[in-house]
Amino acid sequence: MSGLQRLGIASLTIAALAVGGALIALFTGAGVSGPSPAAAQTPSERVISVSGEGRVFIRPDLAIVTLGVELSNPDLATAQQEASQRMDAVLAELQARGIPEEKIKTVSYSIWVERNYEQPDQPITGYRIVHLVEVQVQPVDRAGEIIQAAVGAGANSVSGVSFTVADPSTVMRQARELAMRDARDRASHLAQLAGVSLGSPIRIVEGGAFPPPVPVEARAAAGAADALPPGQTVVSVVVTVDFAIQ
Repeated sequence: MSGLQRLGIASLTIAALAVGGALIALFTGAGVSGPSPAAAQTPSERVISVSGEGRVFIRPDLAIVTLGVELSNPDLATAQQEASQRMDAVLAELQARGIPEEKIKTVSYSIWVERNYEQPDQPITGYRIVHLVEVQVQPVDRAGEIIQAAVGAGANSVSGVSFTVADPSTVMRQARELAMRDARDRASHLAQLAGVSLGSPIRIVEGGAFPPPVPVEARAAAGAADALPPGQTVVSVVVTVDFAIQ
């Protein structure tokens, strides 16, 4: 290759590089407008996040009594018949005491096979039947009376007594109002300490729930449940609130 040819190729290469440089300058030069990385970021929201609790103590107005019949017999049919007769007598007594049929529901009915596990073939020795119903009693002061009446009619199992509130909606509203008031008081104090102004709530999450019935021990023997004080139950509501900072 002659010197002139090499010079021509070199000139073409330099020209190409110059054009490429111009294109690069065109796309990256200061004349191109667009948001900078800092301007594209959204500033984080300024909030004060607190939790408030509202608690309301209330006397329960509903007693829930779980009772029934438990018996064993070598013959299954005889066991079922005896359990049915005794439970019918219990239910009749409950209704005679003013408990509506819709306030009584079966919560458990089971048949257990009893065996002699000391024998090699573990022969069946009998059958055990457990039939339990749940009874809603109002007023709660009648719980002891109802248990005694059921035991007198043939019930031989009282598995639990618990107290609750029949309609929790009103007390839940009271607890919720107290929780929001507590949350605002906390946020206002924090804002004062931080030297900022408190704005409106921008996010509210409720995390409380009505408590389950409080169980009370009760024996099935007649006369053991003369007095079953219901005491008090507490309804608690917790709210988490994000307040804007002005």
